[in-house]
This record gives sequence, C-alpha cells and structure tokens, in this order.
Amino acid sequence: MSGTFTARSVVNENAAPAASLYERRKPRRSRATIFFFLLLVAFLVALHFLNLFLQWTVIRLELAQGPTFMSPEYTFLGFSLFNQKEIAAVGYFKNSIKPARVFGFFDFFHPAVFAVWNKNDMAFIDLGPVVLAVPDGFSLIAFFSVSAFLLEHENKAVLKYFGASPGGSLWHGFLENNLSKSKSASQKPLAVSFVVKELEKSRYLKIPYLIYFYLPLLLIILSAIRFGPVLFMAFLYYVEVFFLFDFRKILVTVPFDWLFRLFNWELSAGLVELVGAVMLIIFVLCAAFGLWQWKKSSMPGWGKRIILFFILLPFFLFF
Repeated sequence: MSGTFTARSVVNENAAPAASLYERRKPRRSRATIFFFLLLVAFLVALHFLNLFLQWTVIRLELAQGPTFMSPEYTFLGFSLFNQKEIAAVGYFKNSIKPARVFGFFDFFHPAVFAVWNKNDMAFIDLGPVVLAVPDGFSLIAFFSVSAFLLEHENKAVLKYFGASPGGSLWHGFLENNLSKSKSASQKPLAVSFVVKELEKSRYLKIPYLIYFYLPLLLIILSAIRFGPVLFMAFLYYVEVFFLFDFRKILVTVPFDWLFRLFNWELSAGLVELVGAVMLIIFVLCAAFGLWQWKKSSMPGWGKRIILFFILLPFFLFF
C-alpha cells in the first residue's frame, strides 16, 4: 500500500517570536562612559589650573597694592612653563644693589613660588598669604593650595602649615613625612618666623573662598530647578569642603563677612565654630533630602553627572 505521508507542524499564533542573539544584546555604553569620565577628568584638571591661576592672581594683586612691610623689589613672571629663561636668570641677581629682590611665579602644583635674594638677615618680607622672615642669601618659598609653604635655603628645607582643617593636617603630615626622608631634612632645621594675614581683612586674598562658596551654591540651585530636588545631593560638595578646608573661613567668616559688618556683629571663635557646625548640618540634610528624592523617583543621566562633578570638585581645588 503506497501513499503520501504529510507532516504538519502546529504553530501557536499567540506565542512570542523567539529573539535572536542580536536582539537580546543590549547596546554597549562602555565607550560613552569612558569618554565621559575622560572628559570630566580633563575638565576638572582645567579647573585645577584655573584655581592655581586665580590664587596666583590674587596674591600678585595683594602684593601689587602695597606690601605690609617696607617693600623689596618684586618681579612677577607668571606661569613657570612659559618663563623658563627668566627663572633661570634669577641666580644672576646675587650682586644686585637692592637689599632684597623677590621673583614670583606659579606652576601646575603651586599657586605661588617666590625666589628671594635677601641681603638683610631674617628681614620680614610680604609674600601674600604670610609675612615671612627670610634668611640671608637665596631662598625658595613654594606655597601649596592647602595653606602650607616649603622654604628651601642652602640645602635645608622646612615645611610650615598655617591652615586649620582635618584634610589639610593630613596632607601636611604626608608632605612632611616625604620631606623628612629627603637629604635636606638631615641638615640642621631652619628657624622660621611668619605672620598669617586675615583673609577677611584682605581685599584680594578672600576672593577664592568667596568663589568656592557662592558659585557652587548658585550652580546647585539652578541645577535643582532644572532637574528637580534630587540634585540637592550635590550639596555633598560643602560637606567635603568642611573637612578639606578651614570651615570657619570658607563657610562662615569670609562669605558672611559683609553681613557681620552690616549689623556690626563680632563673633567669638566658639560662636564661629558653632555656626560652621550648623552650616554642615544644613548641607548634610539637603544632601540626604536629595538622596531620598532619588529613591522615590528616577534621576536623569545628566543629573548623575552633575552630582559626580560636585563630589570630585573639592579634591581638585584642594590639591
């Protein structure tokens, strides 16, 4: 018996079509993420340089308006990379008829470096943030953004910290530990005397702290208006600033000096610290509120990037 056998397959019309390997594959975002982080780091490094230039500018303006003590002759050179020949020529001013010559410049790690030829032993010389007793002969004084300076004189070196912050103390300890291992530390230590200027009374030196406080505050408020209250998480910037910088100056005395003078208020040291602690609590609560909003609703991609920027920013201003 012959016949034709026909095989039929039953297809379920309601079943979802099988997805191919390419359809299951999620779009790769690794390149975009890496590009964003590289762009962010490049932008923060550029801000680091602008911060150094800002500090150099205010120090130069502070000295240009008239130093505190009898003025030596100042020469401001600018960025060291563009003034290599001029810096190298500083050594030829040893026989200058001037009692003191001061050459100032800045580099990518120091907001100000002063090369000083001094013929008056331990004469006090105004160097912007501090008035320093400079030894006789040639000295090199390099300032750090962390309120510290390194004085080098005749193969000797001493590091001095004139700030008041936990982060600054830790960084000063790290720098001092590295200095103690160097050859210059094995010599007899230098005796250094200096006086720190009050930022509140300086026309120019307080400008960086005013920018550190008010500009991020404005940007965070505008970002919160644009992307929602979840951007309040960016107030973590001020929490980090509290520990990295002198919170008494950056959160209280410098940004609100105009208010204290308006009402003729004179705050004691204890009251300034209390106000700084209250400011810290307010910023922590704002950041916590932003985190709570994030848990309730999704955050746009640009919102996460803005928050990351403000979290990293204090470290690039600090170093």
